[in-house]
Amino acid sequence: MLKKIKTRRPRLRSEWLSILTTVYLLFFLNATFWDKSFLYLKGQGFALVALAIGLLAAFVALTVTFSAKYLIKPALIFMVLASVASAWFMDRFSVIIDTEMIRNAAETNRAEAGHLITGAFVLHLILFGVLPSLFIAWVEVIHRAILKKVMVNLVIIVPSLLVFAGAGLSNSGTFIFSTREHRDWFRTLNPIFPVGSAASFLVDQSREQSIILQPIGSDAKVADALPSADRRPRVTIVVVGETARAQNFQLGGYARETNSELKRRDIIYFKDTSSCGTATAVSVPCMFSVYGRKDYSHAKALATENLVDVLRRAGIKTEWWDNNTGDKHVADRIKKTDLFKSNDPRFCDGGECLDQILVDGLDAWLDNVDGDAVLVLHQLGNHGPAYYLRYPEEFRKFMPDCRSADFYTCTPETITNAYDNALLYTDHILAEVIDTLSAHGDRLDTAMIYMSDHGESLGENGLYLHGAPYMFAPTQQTHVPFVLWISPGLQQSTRIEKPCLAAKADVPHSHDNLFHSVLGLMQVKTQVQDPALDIFAACRNVSSIYPVQARQLRPSALLPDIRTVD
Repeated sequence: MLKKIKTRRPRLRSEWLSILTTVYLLFFLNATFWDKSFLYLKGQGFALVALAIGLLAAFVALTVTFSAKYLIKPALIFMVLASVASAWFMDRFSVIIDTEMIRNAAETNRAEAGHLITGAFVLHLILFGVLPSLFIAWVEVIHRAILKKVMVNLVIIVPSLLVFAGAGLSNSGTFIFSTREHRDWFRTLNPIFPVGSAASFLVDQSREQSIILQPIGSDAKVADALPSADRRPRVTIVVVGETARAQNFQLGGYARETNSELKRRDIIYFKDTSSCGTATAVSVPCMFSVYGRKDYSHAKALATENLVDVLRRAGIKTEWWDNNTGDKHVADRIKKTDLFKSNDPRFCDGGECLDQILVDGLDAWLDNVDGDAVLVLHQLGNHGPAYYLRYPEEFRKFMPDCRSADFYTCTPETITNAYDNALLYTDHILAEVIDTLSAHGDRLDTAMIYMSDHGESLGENGLYLHGAPYMFAPTQQTHVPFVLWISPGLQQSTRIEKPCLAAKADVPHSHDNLFHSVLGLMQVKTQVQDPALDIFAACRNVSSIYPVQARQLRPSALLPDIRTVD
């Protein structure tokens, strides 16, 4: 019986199985790429035909290259499964699977992944990935003798590459112009770009193993006219927001009341603030890095100490409380508390916790502060796509709200409602942080700085979520809220003039300001602190506690040379 079944298996030569798989990959699993091709080459039918022929030839050359006897099936199955998974997220959310997106995926947790791996995704994977893969595994592949196989493969590969080159040259001007104008175009080519990005990520990971940490701010100290024993401790809470976009902040002009509590607090809202990246894995380490966005790289972040290290070296108690997917190595050398894995039934369910857990222990922590301190609170904030899980029932103000992580089951209006409800809850959390700090005003001089790590797309131009390459990311993903609250006591002890700060609320700011501004606010003097990026430097009274000394070297000139790890 088994022999009879075996004889019924389809039999294909290796090159034909490769070509069939090529057609499936290129024309059935590249919907986003072809949508963009028709859009960017509109009215240029000849160029479209040349593109299709050229890519088909290139894909044939690629798949035939992997048609060796024990390699063909694993290679083709991998290409199919990788393409199907990538196509889901590209077609569904219009995201691009680049190296940073791969890094985000690698650093996610089970709960976060669970929101993305929906029933619809599993069904898609089975229908378009598993079933074709089973067919590839089932087919009996006919292989030629080794020398003959090499010759046949070369007869296919070489002409295919020539066709690819000819197709490209026939419309080179059109292709070069369109690629320059639309840099996202070929980044959606499946599986070439996603697999290439994954390979690049793995190479980066291997290089990171040999990185040696370089200290910065070795001269850091609190420069104060009064000894710490003769003044009140200074405490700054830095709240790192998650996926909050400025466009939906009422403080910035949004029509909806998403900041009903903050607007009643004596805060300053900086309206024009840009993020360092469009994903947590980039923005969080960049925010705390001495390098600005233009000079930042993941390797540099790993190889160089950051803001919390400089604060600790200056003798300031520095801690990190996390209710997200981790500190991204920012807090490797300070005390950190992972609240994300808490099982407190008041705040947590299904492996995730509401941000109230960040505030729950804040009052007791402040009671025990006996010197200068900085506490970082890393929110879960508006982390999508399950926005509805980010706020409790009493914050369902904007209705109806999308109650699913699968946006295809919701309307754009309900998605926005859920997102705005999550912002409303963040507004409440920030107001509670301010109120808790104010309650300790008789003993502590305090401040709160809130910056979101990046923004979010809510369907504009077909885009959802975040993580677009920065060079062509929409402003919804890069324009972030920045809120400052500073107590009267801290204003007085640091000689900071709040009206001066308020007058600069409309001036462009960015994540580049955080490193230098926190050092300035905490009166930390070090040569790596750049007054030009310290938002408080220009707003100190002329009788400031310590003058900004002239420097012959710019802070950037004092950073370690780590070009070998880039």
